Amino acid sequence: MKAAFRRILATMPKRIPFVLIALAAAGALCVARPTTSADQGGIESMRLKVGFSAGTFTSVDQREAQAALQLWTRQLAREMGIRTPPETVVFTRTQDLLAAVNRGELSVVNLPAIDYLDIRTSARMSPSLVAAGYHENKYRYLIVARRDSGITSIPKLRGRSLVMATRKIYTVGYIWLSVLLSKKGCGEPSKFLGEIKESISPSKALLNVYFRKHDAAMLSRGALETSIALNPQLGRQLTILAESENFPGVITCIPHNVSKNLRHRIEEKTTRLHESSVGKQMFTLFQMDRAVPFQPSYLSGLEDLVRDWNRLPAKRGRK
Repeated sequence: MKAAFRRILATMPKRIPFVLIALAAAGALCVARPTTSADQGGIESMRLKVGFSAGTFTSVDQREAQAALQLWTRQLAREMGIRTPPETVVFTRTQDLLAAVNRGELSVVNLPAIDYLDIRTSARMSPSLVAAGYHENKYRYLIVARRDSGITSIPKLRGRSLVMATRKIYTVGYIWLSVLLSKKGCGEPSKFLGEIKESISPSKALLNVYFRKHDAAMLSRGALETSIALNPQLGRQLTILAESENFPGVITCIPHNVSKNLRHRIEEKTTRLHESSVGKQMFTLFQMDRAVPFQPSYLSGLEDLVRDWNRLPAKRGRK
């Protein structure tokens, strides 16, 4: 089982939100059903059901991600003597995930924070955990360019090319870019910029700027710091033109039908997962430190951004 798990992880880009895997692992240790009836009966028959939005994996093959989750949870459940394997469910539509939550079918839910904002008033669940990188400002968006390019401010990007380190153009990053350009009096991204390209790899996006294939790149501060640590020359040649507030990426929620005691156990197992040797190895693999409890203030910057986005006269709906 461990060998199969390593083979799958070896083929996956290091962009999976680790708090998702940590939660699945911790849930396997708790081995509970989504309802309070999970406290009844023997431990061998209990089952965890983890649901996650396909939007949580914007840079990996979803089948590979699901396979890794299943192997990880099965391994831990087996070590705990659980005969019933945990279950993971991928939802391609947020509304389908919402319906499953409100039917009481899920134990744990993982979805992009911006999608949570869309459904939070009707979803019978509440945020529980986020990745620890939030505290280190790793989830701030940056726009960078070469120091010798002559591009010293956002208005000087007019007619230039921008590469975004994401597959989905309608992400929080694109929304922030739209709001930023509007506040600078530059108009819509599609009209202001000469070209917008996408890259699934932050390092490739940066190298494209470094080698002058593109004029600027947009990526997270965490991705920039990681790339500079591996290639210090990037730090010497690139300059930051703009930086966003800190926006949470993926949020882990626990449905309201899960008992308070079970919720506490899941949160405790997850926030301490980094203390184990296996947990440390996984966090290192996915470039994360640990999972931490969610605080309502973590959403304030994103809420402000969405309000600004909704006020734009030329607003375009997200896909």
